[in-house]
Amino acid sequence: MVNLTIDGKQVKVDKTSTILEAAEQAGIRIPVLCHAKKLLPYGACRVCLVEVEQMKGRLIPACTTPVTDGMVVTTMSDEIKKVRKTVLEFLLVNHVVDCPICDKGGECDLQDLTYEYEVTKNRFDDAKFNWETDERNPFIERNMNRCVLCGKCVRVCDEIVAYGSYSFIERGFDTKVATAYDRGLDCEFCGQCVSMCPVGALLPRPFKFKARPWQLKEVDTVCGYCGNGCTVTLGVLNNKVETIRFNDKNGVNDGNLCVRGRFGYSFINSEDRITRPMIRRNGRLEPATWSEAIDAVVSGFKKAGSEKGVGILSGGRLTNEEFFLLKKLAANSIKTPHLDHSGGECYKGVTVGMRQTLGIAASTGTYPQVEECDAILSIRSDFYETHPVFGMVVNQAVKRHDAQLILVSDKKGKFTKLPHAQTLLSKPGTELSVINAMCQYLLAEGLAATEGVEGVDELKKALSDQTPAKVAKLTGVDAEAIKSAAKKLAESKNVAILLAYGLPYSAQSAELGTAAANLSILTGAVDSEKGGLYLCGEKANSQGALDLNILPGDKGFGAQKMLEAASDGKLSALYLIGEDPVVSYPDRAKVIKALEKVPFLVVQDIFMTASCEEADVILPATSFAEKDGTFTNAERRIQRVRPGVPSPGEAKTDLAIFSLIAGRFGDQLSYTGPAAIFAELKQEAPGYQAIEFDKIGPQGVVWGGENLKPAFKKLVAVEGSKPVEARFQMVTGSALYHSGTLSTHAKGPLAAMPEPYVEFGAEDAAELALKEGETVAVKGNGAELRLKVKLGKRLPKGLVFVPYHFGDAGVNQIYRGESSVPVEISK
Repeated sequence: MVNLTIDGKQVKVDKTSTILEAAEQAGIRIPVLCHAKKLLPYGACRVCLVEVEQMKGRLIPACTTPVTDGMVVTTMSDEIKKVRKTVLEFLLVNHVVDCPICDKGGECDLQDLTYEYEVTKNRFDDAKFNWETDERNPFIERNMNRCVLCGKCVRVCDEIVAYGSYSFIERGFDTKVATAYDRGLDCEFCGQCVSMCPVGALLPRPFKFKARPWQLKEVDTVCGYCGNGCTVTLGVLNNKVETIRFNDKNGVNDGNLCVRGRFGYSFINSEDRITRPMIRRNGRLEPATWSEAIDAVVSGFKKAGSEKGVGILSGGRLTNEEFFLLKKLAANSIKTPHLDHSGGECYKGVTVGMRQTLGIAASTGTYPQVEECDAILSIRSDFYETHPVFGMVVNQAVKRHDAQLILVSDKKGKFTKLPHAQTLLSKPGTELSVINAMCQYLLAEGLAATEGVEGVDELKKALSDQTPAKVAKLTGVDAEAIKSAAKKLAESKNVAILLAYGLPYSAQSAELGTAAANLSILTGAVDSEKGGLYLCGEKANSQGALDLNILPGDKGFGAQKMLEAASDGKLSALYLIGEDPVVSYPDRAKVIKALEKVPFLVVQDIFMTASCEEADVILPATSFAEKDGTFTNAERRIQRVRPGVPSPGEAKTDLAIFSLIAGRFGDQLSYTGPAAIFAELKQEAPGYQAIEFDKIGPQGVVWGGENLKPAFKKLVAVEGSKPVEARFQMVTGSALYHSGTLSTHAKGPLAAMPEPYVEFGAEDAAELALKEGETVAVKGNGAELRLKVKLGKRLPKGLVFVPYHFGDAGVNQIYRGESSVPVEISK
């Protein structure tokens, strides 16, 4: 620690602090333009100049100058004020002063500083910039006439997003921030640059001219898309979410968001929302009252219960409190053990894989720890697409802390481009064999951490023929690369192993989770002070669903078994909650048959999905922006979800709907609110007991602590699958711009990716003479899809990729849960 004096105040700070950080800790404000807490110190704007007694004769930038013991700092004097005013005058020489029509008005740092330092006139004179405004993309307006060259957009895109869209071009007074060759912006459209810009040079186009900042009500809640659990601040005007506000003070994401979180909010305000209950009468769905709808639901469930039973399939976007009530509703009112969520297979890496190896069913570390890891293994390159903001943590670990990054994947991706990343490119569906080979090598070479570990000899025996040399022939991954990767992990002090799960990644989910856990034991990752094993769910509250045990009961059917039973006439009713299995589940024909055959179908959702077509009753639910309660993210962080806008029309929260149904059954599920429900549910959820609902602060509460210790460490052998032999294989999965099927109802994600496609690598595109945007036929499993061509460089020869989000694509007509599907391609 270091002692110093700032404006007469004694301050004690860490020796790595800068003067600016020390001042902030002491509650002393130093103005900045180019500084942001998430970015490395830069010192471009010179607005933060201060005096240091030991450095007489010159002013120094507070944001880049480290503290020293005994330092005496003055942050404001006549000389400092004069220099800062001069700096502002220089910034305004070429800067256009169009505050009345600039959307940044009212929250512009330059505007505030100009007022604070009374810059009423300028001693310097030059022509104002007259650059053309770039409005070529639907998300971000670039008006470089307002730019102050702080470089924050350049740095955030490089340091955190690791995309590098921006750079400085030209020199002197002609310097400006631009894209490569000064072309239009074409990037991930995460909007990080918009959030960093201190002026109106970069603005969110969807929010343009919608409101001034002081008119907005700000509501902190949690993003409703993936399991990353990013805090978002809703900007609300006239009961409508008009924008997502930048907020780096709350939540684990430090203000970082992806395109979905920042620009995917429009579905909340969509005119396509279901706003009234509907009942099928004479073959047609017609509006009904809530009383009529609940009567029909309860009557149908009672009848089904007296016959062959009711199956309940939920999505992963309900709050913990709603999951808890759903479980009680299933057990006490509907009296069914047939309860499941998210397709029933994709989460088994956690519920089966981790439980049998570690005795727990959740990630062992937290996100911030990963930035300090020495080595990181990502199983599948898709991890960045499924969890982009967690991916940004990985970016920082590599770019700032020189972490060794290893990927085991069937295709390249964003992570592949990071410095020194090692990609073990395997044949589709053989990632498990590569992980087994790593385990075999560590055990054979005596590099494995085996103290206190069960099943070491058994795993050695089971993997005796899974040597890197033999696996190399099976998977196409070089044997030396497998050995090198395993050794890096074993020799690193802090290790993180990442695996995302979700509906398009159902194949060998349990086995992959087990293999990842085996490797985390043998490399010591689960015992690392920083890092650990991260199994991250696809939906906003996937972890909460597991914590609350939204799983089949004793003798209960899982999701796939429910669909089979419904198809075979062995189930009398299905209840779908926030789930569209017709579009998102593997094997569309199987799902449609089940929904057509089941005698009674209830769908509870916010949109008229494809699964609603056969419904007997439709119940209008609410989005995350209209709910109160909690989500639990993939690092076990319980966070508050708060309502920002009222429910549209007659739509009700899932919580209210479950209470109505239970009440009509004669069971009272009435609570005074989410706090009362949480007080009861925490007694049944391991790790939740010590958490108080009203004390969940801005950063949330991580149940189990920062490092979740395994109950035991037991190695379990699992066998990989053989690769498919075919000229072309199709894989499906998540695309960066979408999350499940929900994002296809939002203008932002649709603007970035408006339609489905089939992606080809360069070799196949050249051989087939394919052109971007032309339509080809993809045939497999007895079905044919007609899709537009997308050309890229990440796919190896023989592999094509189709995202699973779009119902119109019908990818699940071909995809039935396999790792890859042999397909034929024709024009």
